[in-house]
Order: sequence, then structure tokens, then C-alpha cells
Amino acid sequence: MKLSKALYFGDFVAIPIAIVLLAAAAIYDRGLEGAGLWLTSFVVGLFVWTLVEYVVHRWVYHAIPFFEKFHDAHHDDPTALIGVPSFLSSGLILAVFFLPLWFAVGVVLAGGFASGALVGYAGYMLVHHASHHWTLKPGSLLYRARVMHMAHHYNATPGNYGVVTSFWDHVFSTGVDRRRRAVGT
Repeated sequence: MKLSKALYFGDFVAIPIAIVLLAAAAIYDRGLEGAGLWLTSFVVGLFVWTLVEYVVHRWVYHAIPFFEKFHDAHHDDPTALIGVPSFLSSGLILAVFFLPLWFAVGVVLAGGFASGALVGYAGYMLVHHASHHWTLKPGSLLYRARVMHMAHHYNATPGNYGVVTSFWDHVFSTGVDRRRRAVGT
């Protein structure tokens, strides 16, 4: 759905606040000795987010008709401010990643994991927005991400579902290049 600028960019305000609150809760619970656990859990959450990003993009946005309809609107108008309203997306990430883990393993590990997932989501939003809206310097990391994402939009072969990283596209053999052929062929 088309969003106002406030709803489109709101997660860039909400996510840092959520991470500070999750880190503060972890410090309150375990003191600074829990920082290593929190940080380790953060890295795991960030890595898991990359898989979630790939899975949602490939098997939800491009396979489930309800979501596919909304994602097709982005493909039809890639520069429009289209997406899930902020705060709903961050709230969903917290509900899925933080709450179950909080009850299972406590606030330190749950907070670190959810914070990593939130940073991953913010990275996804930033790279995706930059791919469609910014003038990028050829050879830069963002430019390379844009080239891969544009191949996703304009390639006859479906692929390049990862926006921030192509790691999972390599794992699942869904990487395509900008010359409209499968990568490696």
C-alpha cells in the first residue's frame, strides 16, 4: 500500500528506540556481564534476519496471492513509497522474535536476537530504498546491491530475492545477473 513519508520512514525512528530499550532491559536484568550474551544473540538475530528476508520475499511476496497483490504494486511502481506501515512491521518483528524468546530464554538473549533482526530489517529498508531512489556511485556496495535488485525487477528469470545479501540466493540457486540469464550459466 502507498504510505505517507511518516509511515514509510517511521521505522528508522522506532527501531533505534526499540533497540535501546531492549539493551537497557538486558542490562537491568543481567548487568554488564550479560553484554556478551546480548551481543552474541544480536549477531545470530542479524544472520537469521537475512534468511527471513529471503523467505518472505520469495515464498510470501511472490507466492501467496494476498501478499503478491501488494508486492506487485511495488513492481509496477518501484519508486512509490509502498510497503508495510512502519510500527506495524517493527511491532511484528518484536512479536515474532522477541516475545517467544523472552518466555523461553529470558530478556538478554531475546533482546539481543530481536535487536539483530531489527537492525537487519532496517538494513533491508535502507538498501531497498537506496536501490530505487538514490544516485549511487558505481562500484560501491549499494550500487552492487542495486544492480542485483534491478535484476530481480527486470529479469525474465525470477530470482535475487535477497536485497541486502545474495548469500541465500546462492544457497537456493536463485541468483540471476543483470544480463537476463542465470548466474553461473
